[in-house]
Parts: sequence; structure tokens; C-alpha cells
Amino acid sequence: MKLERRYESSLIADRVEAVAGAIDRDVRKTPLVLVSILKGSAFFMADLARKMRGPFACEYLHVRRAGGGSTVSTVMQIDFTTGFEVRGRHVLLLKDVVHTGVIETYLMDYLRGAGVASLLLAAIIDKPLDRKTNVSVDFSLFTAEGNGLYAGYGMEHDGASAHLPDIYEVVLEQ
Repeated sequence: MKLERRYESSLIADRVEAVAGAIDRDVRKTPLVLVSILKGSAFFMADLARKMRGPFACEYLHVRRAGGGSTVSTVMQIDFTTGFEVRGRHVLLLKDVVHTGVIETYLMDYLRGAGVASLLLAAIIDKPLDRKTNVSVDFSLFTAEGNGLYAGYGMEHDGASAHLPDIYEVVLEQ
């Protein structure tokens, strides 16, 4: 395996600032709850929170797909690591990479069922050509094509590389 740099830290910082500005401009009518899907979006949430204006809360959750299936009906477990309430709140869900949309669809359906006032999705990398569901990303740092896996900027590959400040595409050697 080797890593090929796709996005340098300075470009990531510029994009985070632009997305924070868009959020402030477009959806800052009421306080938001930023919800980071662990672990890959933790750096994104920290950087985004530093650039946003106005009140917001930061919360975390972890999603586990049971059995490794790829359909929306796959049983999942959601761990609310900070035990927060979403009923009546405006939620901005943060994800590292949105591929098929299966996890995001499941989680967004769950949160809607829990009574959120509004729900938006932001991603570090949006891969719309990989979608198996009808989920839309409202804010993204980057849009990518292809089957690439990513590491760095909080995203791990095989438990490593999250510490890298840039985003790399993981190239699997054959």
C-alpha cells in the first residue's frame, strides 16, 4: 500500500473556511448541533467549529454496520457517545467520506424519527457516483470520483495515517 497526496492541508483549511462561511450564511437562523460520526470526521468538526460564528453544540456518535452488508436494510448499531438529545434541535451531521450513502441514510432516518427540527449533511469527501441511496450532501470540502479510499486529516486506513495533516488516496499495490 502507498499513499498519494490528493489535498494539502492549506487547501483543506481554505475549504473548511468556505464551508463554515456557507453554513453561517445559509443555515445560521438557530443554534446548530454539530454531530461528528466517529472517528473520521473528528478533525473536520474541530476545524469547522473554530471557523463558525454563533452558538452551537458539539456531539459525537459511532455507527457500526452489522455483518458488513451494503443495503439500507442492514442492521446497524448507533452509539451516542455523549448521550445527547436531538428532539427539536437543528442538526448538522458530519461524515468523513460519503460513498454509498447507506450509513448516512440509516442514520438520518433514525435522527428524523427522533424528532430533529432540521437535518443537514456535511462531508470531507463526497463521492456521489458511488451512491446506492438517495442521500444528498449539503456541504462538502471535496467531491471525488472512483473507488478510492482515503487517509489523513483524521481518517484512518487499517488503523493508521489519521495523524497526517493532508488527505491521501490509498493505493493498494497488487
